[in-house]
Amino acid sequence: MEMSGAGRKARVALVNPAPEEIVQGGWYRMPLLGIGYLAAFLRGRGFEARIADAKFDRLGLDALLDRIAGFRPDILGVTAMTHEVARAAEIAAAARRRIPALKTVIGGPHATALPVETLREFSAFDFAVFGEGEETLADLCGAIEEGGAGGDIPGLAFRGAGGEARANPARPWMEDIDRLPFPAWDMYGPSREYQIFSSRGCPYRCSFCMRVLGDRVRYRSVEGVVREFEWLVRTWRPAEISFSDEVFTLDERRATAVCDLLISKGLHTTPWFANARVNCRSLPLYRKMREAGCVRVGVGIESGNQGILDRVHKGITKDKAREMIRLAKEAGLRTAAFFIIGHPGETRDTIRQTIAFARELNPTTVAFGVMVPYPGTEIAAMAARGEGGYRLLSRDWSAYDKYFGGALEMADIPRRELDRWQARAYLSFYIRNRRLFSLARFLSSRRASVAHYLRRLLRRRA
Repeated sequence: MEMSGAGRKARVALVNPAPEEIVQGGWYRMPLLGIGYLAAFLRGRGFEARIADAKFDRLGLDALLDRIAGFRPDILGVTAMTHEVARAAEIAAAARRRIPALKTVIGGPHATALPVETLREFSAFDFAVFGEGEETLADLCGAIEEGGAGGDIPGLAFRGAGGEARANPARPWMEDIDRLPFPAWDMYGPSREYQIFSSRGCPYRCSFCMRVLGDRVRYRSVEGVVREFEWLVRTWRPAEISFSDEVFTLDERRATAVCDLLISKGLHTTPWFANARVNCRSLPLYRKMREAGCVRVGVGIESGNQGILDRVHKGITKDKAREMIRLAKEAGLRTAAFFIIGHPGETRDTIRQTIAFARELNPTTVAFGVMVPYPGTEIAAMAARGEGGYRLLSRDWSAYDKYFGGALEMADIPRRELDRWQARAYLSFYIRNRRLFSLARFLSSRRASVAHYLRRLLRRRA
C-alpha cells in the first residue's frame, strides 16, 4: 500500500455513530470511554488516530463524513451497540465512497457477540474486532500497513480469499490493565463529565446481559485509578466523574482503599458516581464513598417479583434491595435504580409488582427499560426458541433498544401495551410518591428524548 512504501504510519479514524434523532435531540453528550482508550493505545503504537464522535459533537451523516474525509484515514474503525450497527454500516459504506481504498473495521458489543454474522450481513465492513479491542486493532493496523489480511490476529474476524467471513480464536483478556494509557480525551472538546474504570469484567450471570468485557473481574491498582482520577481533575476540570465499572463496590476493601486515597490527595471535592450491587450492603463503605466525593450510586434491581429475579439469575432478594437502598440513603448518597419490563414469564401482575416496588424503594431517580434480546444473551436464545412467553418481532437491529425499540413482545402482552406500561411506570413512580417537582425536572432534562418517545408511542397506537 502507499503508506507502507512511503514509510508513513497508518491514519486511523475512530467513529462513534448516532442516529439522526440523537443528533437532533442531543440527549447524550459524554466522551466515549472505549474509543478514548483505543485512540490512546493506537497513538502509543505510533499510529495517527483521530476521533469523530457523532453523539458528542451532534454530527449528522454529512458532517460526520466531512470530518472523516478531512483526516484522510487509511483505516476506519466504528464502534456500535446492537441498535447502532446498521447506522455504523451506513457510515462505513458512505466513507468508502469518498475514500475508495479505505479499510473498514467494526467493533463494540454487537461485533463481539456476532463477529462472523456481522461481516456476512454488512458488506461495508472488511473486519470485525471482538472482545477487548486495543491490542487487536493495533495489530490489525500494523498488518494493513504491511499489506496483510490479519489472518493470524486473535480476536479478529475477516474475509478470506473467497470473500467468506471467518473468525480467528478469541484474544485472551488483558491481565495487566494498568498498562493501558489514559484515554485520549484531548481528541474531544471540553466535557462536563468524564468516565473512568477501575476494573473490567462482571462475575454475575444475569440472563439479559452478555458481559462484553468478560465474566472475570480484572482490577487496576488503587494507585493507578487515583492517578487517573487526579489527572482528570487537574487537566480537564470535570463537573463530575463516572466510574464505568460494572460493580464498583464488588470488593469492599479495595473500594474503601480507593476512597481513602482520593481523600488523602484532596480529590474528594470532585463529585463522582459509581455502580453498586444489592449484594453490597455496607453502611461504612457508603459513608466512606460519600466522604470521598461520591454523590450517587446506581443499582440494577430489575423486577419487583422474586420469582422473576430468581429466573433471570439476578442473585438478589427484594429484602436485600430494600436494605441496600436504605443504607445508601442513610449515608447521604443519591440513588438511581434500574428496572426492566418484559422478563421471562412476565405478566401484567408482575409488571404492577415492579412498579409498586420501585415506588416503595423511592430512589432519587429511576429507569424503566423494556427487555431487549441482545445477541449472545440467554434472553436472545429464549426469544429465538419462543420460550419464556416471548414473541420475537424483528431482526432489524435498530429496534434493539430498551427505551426506543420494539424487537420483542410477550405472547400475552403486545408490544404497544409493553410501551404503555413503561410510560405508566414513570408516571406512577413520581405521581404516587408525590414528587411532582421531580417529575417536572425529569421531563425537562430529557425533553428531546421524551418527545421522541411520545411520537413513537403515538405512531404505534395509530
